[in-house]
Amino acid sequence: MLLSLALLVAAQNDCAVETFSREQISRHAVAANAYQFSAPQDFHSVGFIFEGEFPQAAVSLDGIKWPLEVAHDLNEMQTALVHASNNQQRAITLHLPSAHKLTALSIYWINSAAPSLPSNATKPPVYDRASWGANPPSCAPTYCATTHIAMHHTASASEYNSSSWSQCAANVKASQIYHMATRGWCDIGYNYLICPHGDVFEGRGGGDDVRGAHDGSNCGSMGVAMMGYFHAPHNQLLNNAMQDAFIALAAYKCEQQQIDALGNSWYAGYADIQQNIFGHRDVSSTACPGDLAYAELPQLRQRIAAIVQNEVIILDTALATFTGNWNTGTTSTDKYGADYRWASTGVSPARAIWTPTITQAGDYQISIWWPEGGNRNPSTTLGLMLNGRLHTAAVNQQMHGGQWNTLGSVPLPSGATTSIGLANNGPLGWVVVADALRLVRQ
Repeated sequence: MLLSLALLVAAQNDCAVETFSREQISRHAVAANAYQFSAPQDFHSVGFIFEGEFPQAAVSLDGIKWPLEVAHDLNEMQTALVHASNNQQRAITLHLPSAHKLTALSIYWINSAAPSLPSNATKPPVYDRASWGANPPSCAPTYCATTHIAMHHTASASEYNSSSWSQCAANVKASQIYHMATRGWCDIGYNYLICPHGDVFEGRGGGDDVRGAHDGSNCGSMGVAMMGYFHAPHNQLLNNAMQDAFIALAAYKCEQQQIDALGNSWYAGYADIQQNIFGHRDVSSTACPGDLAYAELPQLRQRIAAIVQNEVIILDTALATFTGNWNTGTTSTDKYGADYRWASTGVSPARAIWTPTITQAGDYQISIWWPEGGNRNPSTTLGLMLNGRLHTAAVNQQMHGGQWNTLGSVPLPSGATTSIGLANNGPLGWVVVADALRLVRQ
């Protein structure tokens, strides 16, 4: 009876690991250049670490023969990961050339049951490569199924001080040029970049699951760079807009790929178990994404998991429709995102209206964000247009600024048929502020 050199069962991840010497590999031969291995448990995916010279290998799994591609080179070890279509696999056939030079082989039997796909998270707005004038890459894209999300920072303090979308877009273009010209990469390294205003930019070209160059491992991770320097000596803060953008993007990817935001699993490129949402420093010797951003990861994971379980919709001023005379403000430090809009009372009518797209009908908690101030209207009119009827309420915008103010919960139909907004009703001398709207499905 063959005994593996190592056997490990990771309870949370249902991952059993067996390691075989060259001699033990040969004892599993079932035909010329074919070696059969039986798993100690049912499995859905199988990972490999090859020690020695990597051969032109393939694996037969679930009736399909898959060529094995090296995912990561660590000293003299290379890894690969293959998925089956269901969780009832018990064996594989590994195809190796007769003259292979492997000295050891580790097999990771991974039982990752796929839950039913919910429909709670929607993809946030993303500015594509054309919007920021991306140069064409110098290589064809390669792909790895996304199993992990990596947070980075760009370590550029000046990016954090950008005052407009145009500046952010130019900074993304500069990052691409830097990566290609000074590092010799074929494209920008990050999959996505998030600027201090909460705008999300597409990074590396190729679409979903394209392999980036961002954490030294790369295969299986989506690299998201927060634009700024969240570490000493600059100690910039991961503001609300950046956090919300990261949460929305990560929640969408977690739902799309059935990633457990609070869990950990086999990261093919890293060749080990890793938290599904991690910081760059977790897999490389680096301070990235900076102490102040890294410290936010625990609560970000919790909020991402909450979105996947319950639909959360956040609409900033960029997604509102304004009629009448509105001004743009940026000076209030308790604002949501990069700016807000304000209008004077007692003059011609002005309206700010959000029309969210509801993907699933149900009860939704409605909350409004505003920056407070002594000149704010103490009785700002809020309106909800639901099923053809207008419902109104009044709030005091001189108080409770810089936070979500909950108005209540109401049943909302699916689609984009419900409008929520505010008006500049009131006596002359005050201002009303439109900043952000949040809906949370109960």
